[in-house]
Amino acid sequence: MVNIKKSVWRLAIMLLAVWMSNNTYSADVYTAQYYADKGLKSAKHFSGLASLCDISQEPRDMFVINENRRERSKRSNGDSEVKGNAKVRRQIPPQQVFDNLYYVGAGNVASWAIDTGESIVLVDALNNNQQAQQYILNGLSALGFGDKPVSHLIISHGHGDHYGGFGLIKSVYSPRIVMSEIEWHVLENDAFASYRWGTKPEKDLLIEDGDVLNVNGTELAFYVTPGHTPGTLTIVLPVIDGDERHRAVLWGGTGLNYGPDVARIKSYTNSANAMKALVKEQNIDVFLSNHPGRDGTRDKLKALTDRKDNQAHPFIQGEDVVVEAFELLENCTRAQWMQIEENRAQ
Repeated sequence: MVNIKKSVWRLAIMLLAVWMSNNTYSADVYTAQYYADKGLKSAKHFSGLASLCDISQEPRDMFVINENRRERSKRSNGDSEVKGNAKVRRQIPPQQVFDNLYYVGAGNVASWAIDTGESIVLVDALNNNQQAQQYILNGLSALGFGDKPVSHLIISHGHGDHYGGFGLIKSVYSPRIVMSEIEWHVLENDAFASYRWGTKPEKDLLIEDGDVLNVNGTELAFYVTPGHTPGTLTIVLPVIDGDERHRAVLWGGTGLNYGPDVARIKSYTNSANAMKALVKEQNIDVFLSNHPGRDGTRDKLKALTDRKDNQAHPFIQGEDVVVEAFELLENCTRAQWMQIEENRAQ
């Protein structure tokens, strides 16, 4: 049974974060480089996020289509070992991460499977139906979930590498397709497409900030965290390691790939600030990403495979480390929009 409820205090946290950002830093005496360096101090555990701190040039718009190029550069869909000088991505085998959480993604983009007991909830659908079959469906089967229904497919945001394989998943499982109401609207009006992506999903289950989805007793809390896209969804979910229960945050979108849009980057800063407060409020001690290179998923999975009985779980890094991730995101995006404003003032 699915139950959606509002989290009013979440809205209060977001409003407070926005107020603090607009007032505390409106007359900031520090430079963009100061915040970039401050953010990098938090990159020890999350080197995959450090590129956000590079303010040597303005963020580029990956979705600009010019006269000579009607599509983005073609990137390899394969996930094989490095050969010669060609840097290509390696596969990540399907793997259990927690008692109730599994990785069924590719080498460059993730799909997470949450086992709620009676059904699976998937987060993201990869680039296209071929990848969905190769990684998600085959991965679920290899993990022993071939006959378990998928009740929900959550799409973190409206980029095709996260929704592209939804068509196959829908045809096989008929799940509810979950996305933020803002992102549904953005996706409906987005003319950009790539030959690497599957078709867009049609509007289904609309999520607003603070909603909680209860699937067979597993509560998934949703937060709209604009920045990467206007309606990016970040998810807080319970994860289980033997007798221990923990809370994980799955950050919905990381990169700045839409050019020097100051207002949008400021919304990213505010979102990271609000999530940092939420991590402290809820004692969230696991940070996950929908791109395995961002949160070090590959290395953590290897460490998990080699884990001894007396060793700590590599994905459980503690509240302080998760806070550091959001401090990096907050400070480095602040550095980005400050640098843009500094350049324009010159």
